[in-house]
Amino acid sequence: MYVLLNNRLIMTFKNSTATVLSLCVLLSIFINPIGLNAWNETGHKITATIAWQHLTPHAKDQIIDILNTAPKDSDILDLFNEEAPNNLEQYFMNASYWPDMVRDRNKPDRNKKYHMGGWHYIGSYWKQTDEGPVETTGLVEEENLVERISYFRETMNSHDTPNEVKAIQIAWIAHLIGDIHMPLHNASRMTSNTPDGDLGGNAFTLGNEWPRNLHSFWDGIIDVEIPRDETHPKFDYYKARAEEITKQFPKEQFGDLINQQDPNIWTKEGKEIVMESLYPETLAEGEKPSIEYQEMAFAIAQERLALSGYRIAAFFNAIFVD
Repeated sequence: MYVLLNNRLIMTFKNSTATVLSLCVLLSIFINPIGLNAWNETGHKITATIAWQHLTPHAKDQIIDILNTAPKDSDILDLFNEEAPNNLEQYFMNASYWPDMVRDRNKPDRNKKYHMGGWHYIGSYWKQTDEGPVETTGLVEEENLVERISYFRETMNSHDTPNEVKAIQIAWIAHLIGDIHMPLHNASRMTSNTPDGDLGGNAFTLGNEWPRNLHSFWDGIIDVEIPRDETHPKFDYYKARAEEITKQFPKEQFGDLINQQDPNIWTKEGKEIVMESLYPETLAEGEKPSIEYQEMAFAIAQERLALSGYRIAAFFNAIFVD
């Protein structure tokens, strides 16, 4: 849970406290080349479900109308199933996962035009010292997760942006705000074995079976802790998980954090979580995380998914004002 105290953002979890850097100070942000997804399909569709429940009716109408203008070659229009229950909600959920769908190289033209791997992450570097975790510097890319979210806010608010372009951007916004709330897409740890960073946990191996690395472990933590019964429709599963998460982490608990819409702040939150909580001394390479670590990860992941969904809704509600 997060609270504001003396201009500092505090995350509390059980008996531990991780302090996120001062909200008034904007530090430099650095990129690290993370290759895998942030959250899997389940994670992204849960955040989209939470967001949909908190969008205004006007925002929902505008989003759907704009999605319906998407370029044919993007395949976004194919994500709408008229026969599906809650078809508009499912449409939005599917659109939120579209930026990962276009990774598919079996559709090379779509992949070449729409896949933007570098947009999914922004990780500033850090290392562990005897005095504790400290920040360090790394490669800076022009287009990145934080920069794209800020850019899309400008273009979505511009009358000069065609709706077919906005349709693509709606999918990216819903996806990237989910990405930035996955802690490991915000930080890469430097060690003697990984002097260029561990690629957001991708280079931190856990074993020869899934999850093979720390990044994959965090991507799929919801599925692992609460597996979907194969007889249970995916949509119902996502809805059930979203309902459980919002009951545990209701909107009111986050207060003004939801209206904090600066992605520079969002990435600082994620980085501090990584530095303070994700690499305890008990976490060893080549070994499965302990039960205690899994419980911690599951709790943090649920909280981040909830906050992400609320912030997605706030982002779009501010753009589509009735």
